[in-house]
Amino acid sequence: MVSAARARLLAIVMLLGLQAVLFPLYAIQPVNDAAGVLPDENEFLVSPDEYLGERVVTGGIVQQTDPIVIQVQGRSGTQEITIHEADISPTVGDKVRVAGTLSDVRTIRAQTAFVVPPSGRWYAWGISFVAGLWVLGRLIRHWRVDRTTLAFEPRTATLSSRTILRWIQPGEDDNA
Repeated sequence: MVSAARARLLAIVMLLGLQAVLFPLYAIQPVNDAAGVLPDENEFLVSPDEYLGERVVTGGIVQQTDPIVIQVQGRSGTQEITIHEADISPTVGDKVRVAGTLSDVRTIRAQTAFVVPPSGRWYAWGISFVAGLWVLGRLIRHWRVDRTTLAFEPRTATLSSRTILRWIQPGEDDNA
C-alpha cells in the first residue's frame, strides 16, 4: 500500500511540474490571421514597420477621449496608441480592447472595439470564487482521502454543515 501512495504522490508532483512548464508555453501562440491569432502589442510595438497595414489587436487604459488614446503595456514598455474610427464612447480610465489595422506606428484604425466594464472583472472573479467554495464544500461533504493510498473514496455518510463548522470552530457548543 505504501508504494502505491508514493507512486501516486510522484505522479501528482510530475503532473504539476508538467503543468507549470506547459502553462506559459500554451499562452504564447504564433501569429496566424487565418486562425484568428492576430499580432498584439508584444509584436507590433517591437517592430511596427513589419505590421503596417496588417490587422492587430491590443487593449489598454484610456488616457484621452478625442481622439481615443490608450496606454498599452507590452514587452517593450508602456506606450500610447491612438485609436481612430471606433464606435465606442469610453471615459478616461476605462479599459478598451480593439482590433483593427495598424495604419501608423502608433495608430490603429479600429474594425471592432469595446469598453471592458470594471465591474465585469470583479463579477467574474467573485462568481469563480463562490463556485470554487461550492465545489470544495461538495468535495469535503461527499468524499474523504484514504491516507494509506492517497485516493479519494466516497463517504459512507454525507457530512452535515454543522459537523464541518465544528471542525472550523472547535470548542463551540452545538446547542448554542
